[in-house]
Amino acid sequence: MNAPVSLASNANPQQLEAITATTGPVLIIAGPGSGKTFTLVERIVYLIKSEGAAPESLFVVTFTDKAARELTTRISNRLSELKIEFNLNEMYLGTFHSICLRILEDYREFTRLKRSFTLFDQFDQQYFLYQRIKEFRELLDAQLVMGDDQTGRWRQSEQLLKWLNKVSEEALDPATLEDAPDVEVRALAGCFHKYQELLLENNCLDFSGIQYEALKLLEAHPEVLESLRAKLSHLMVDEYQDTNTIQERILLLLAGEQRNLCVVGDDDQGLYRFRGATIRNILEFPTLFDEGECKQVSLTVNYRSHPAIINTYNEWMAGQNWSDGERSFRFEKSIVPRDDTFPAIPTAVRLAVLIVTEN
Repeated sequence: MNAPVSLASNANPQQLEAITATTGPVLIIAGPGSGKTFTLVERIVYLIKSEGAAPESLFVVTFTDKAARELTTRISNRLSELKIEFNLNEMYLGTFHSICLRILEDYREFTRLKRSFTLFDQFDQQYFLYQRIKEFRELLDAQLVMGDDQTGRWRQSEQLLKWLNKVSEEALDPATLEDAPDVEVRALAGCFHKYQELLLENNCLDFSGIQYEALKLLEAHPEVLESLRAKLSHLMVDEYQDTNTIQERILLLLAGEQRNLCVVGDDDQGLYRFRGATIRNILEFPTLFDEGECKQVSLTVNYRSHPAIINTYNEWMAGQNWSDGERSFRFEKSIVPRDDTFPAIPTAVRLAVLIVTEN
């Protein structure tokens, strides 16, 4: 770990440890209200001020456009306070989709995309399928994927969209799907091939396919991957508990042998499983590297809540079973309140549900 420097900030010892750990893989377990965004901002400022990081060498992923805008503003304000000139527009800062789209546009000649390609939102994508549903109906066993013709073209296009996006978001191998023992899976492979043909013919890209195309680009063109690796010195990811399989694969490719990959998140706050996110990514992150290589830092001081709320949270979490006997599905941690004076008022409410059944 690098020697701490003065950043004129109020970082606590845990936060400072996370800020200055800039070499190799780093996992920051940030409990609720523990100053996660503050720590990420200060880490970026530290890299710029103390390690001379260039704008284009920093790759910072947030989960939403709103979070990306907030992060950009806070970084800009901190650099202004420190009188450091830095072009944030050159940073790879944004959501996974926005950064992957930037990569596709920068290296478009290596992709299937032509100039002025059309980017679909979800409605555009479904309408595109709806207009061409007859071509899918002609595929062998396609009804097993999108439903019977009697359900109607719009309903079939909706079902088709769901399963096609699942293949893209999970980066499933079409060849493996083709060889699957289940006829439904083989039918999905046929639908996916047809969809890819139609996208190519019409020079289109859908939202779910942005990351899929970026992954294919990095895997199929080593020269592109090496070009990006040569640019990027440090990768940072916020809300890592809400990432999915394809995002993890992209990050590991870009990190390369330097492995300066810092992920921030809280395994207690995984919310997006319905969108393909997997808590496995954050729980198993240290195991992706040699034993002892990944530095782990826990941020456990809560700056947001009353101690009674924090105690209720700790008690409830401690009362749950987080193990199946062989594996643990939660990082061990206990959240503590900030050092402050709090009003002696009721703050935690317990809800009880009574289920009444009639005989």
